[in-house]
Amino acid sequence: MTIWRLQPGADKRIRGGHPWVFSNELSGSPKGHIQGAPITLQDSKGSFLAHGYGNPHSLIAFRAVSFEQKEDDCLQIESLVNKVISAWGHRRMLGYERSFRLVFGECDFLPGLVIDRYLLEAGGQVLAIQITTAGMEKALTDLEYFSRRIAEEAMESGLTTLNWASTAVVIRADVNVRKLEGLEVKEPKVIKEIEGFDLRNAWVLVDAVGFSPVEGQSQPGAEKPIAMKCDLVEGQKTGFFLDQSWNIEILGQLLKRNPHFESHIRILDLCCYVGQWSTKLTRLFKSMGFEVDVELVDVSASALAFAKENAEREGARVLARELDVMEELGKLPDRHYDVVIADPPAFIKAKKDLPTGKHAYLKFNTQAFRLVNKGGLVASCSCSGLFPEEELRDVVRKSLQRNHVQARMVGKGGHAPDHPTLVSFPESAYLKMLVHQVAF
Repeated sequence: MTIWRLQPGADKRIRGGHPWVFSNELSGSPKGHIQGAPITLQDSKGSFLAHGYGNPHSLIAFRAVSFEQKEDDCLQIESLVNKVISAWGHRRMLGYERSFRLVFGECDFLPGLVIDRYLLEAGGQVLAIQITTAGMEKALTDLEYFSRRIAEEAMESGLTTLNWASTAVVIRADVNVRKLEGLEVKEPKVIKEIEGFDLRNAWVLVDAVGFSPVEGQSQPGAEKPIAMKCDLVEGQKTGFFLDQSWNIEILGQLLKRNPHFESHIRILDLCCYVGQWSTKLTRLFKSMGFEVDVELVDVSASALAFAKENAEREGARVLARELDVMEELGKLPDRHYDVVIADPPAFIKAKKDLPTGKHAYLKFNTQAFRLVNKGGLVASCSCSGLFPEEELRDVVRKSLQRNHVQARMVGKGGHAPDHPTLVSFPESAYLKMLVHQVAF
């Protein structure tokens, strides 16, 4: 294995558990190293720091896979499978048995790898695999074998009753971040199917608001999972936004406490995608005896079709609007909705986007607070990792000023527990949510 050394004093961050080393921290040039090949990292005096892989073409030159010196086989296929099974076990301890993020990159000590596991309503499971780095792509050259080993080990470990025959596998190499690693952006690919299943129109099972894995402790309406229709081949991310489940739970619990609502509630779901927020909230309110009107807004006609079917299946009266939220929200009436979901795409993907991105968040949230009724709730979200929570707070403050209203922050959220973060790796915390109740 190739050995790289750091410059004197450049080891503090990685000794603290941060998994990245930048090219300017190395004592020598990484040029000539095979892209993605294994590396053992040492400090300037030759003491072991980590095993991982390197990329001479990336600003992040080294990514740690193991901080244990004895684990010099950490990039071998069986070692990677074991790490995935360990991650699955940790999710199981938190009550995840249906659809969830199985692997979350560096936070599961598998940098460059994301795996979402979807449980299908009609039986079977789907592993959606996303590889974003050259090192992980080099290590996982046989993804079908890797996936089969995961399915087999998960079943043998009692983590699932579904075997390899009941497992489909989708490879999502269609993310632009691969370009930063010198990798090709490719079309999504199904490398294993389940006979009789259409993965482009898949019904996946997700937990309802108030679900508890402990028998008898689920709230009314949450005993059964919610089936949601989505595209697991070409849909956004890996077909679904699993990271928002915790934020929806927080908002749902707040709404259950709100005596302001009577027998009827209006929900506006902006940038709704397949309607996860409004569908889960519909289940909640229907279980409480409410009539529910949902307005779905998205620029994608196909996403709206999924969202409409999902929310209607739970009993909502649905109006779907194909609109550009940055230009056409003025068509919607002032002070009309009891709950407004403001969950836009990432407006900030690079540091150069910060000024224009913050302005976009301000414009978007200004509209959200115009549309909500007095006493109603607005959930303001950002999935831009470079946009800290204090900046989102400032956006909300200015949005309230522009609307000449006052509001109290009554909740805040972030990643769902299946998207764990590391205190040593602050870059892993990208998702923010602030919930505000507008004053009467």
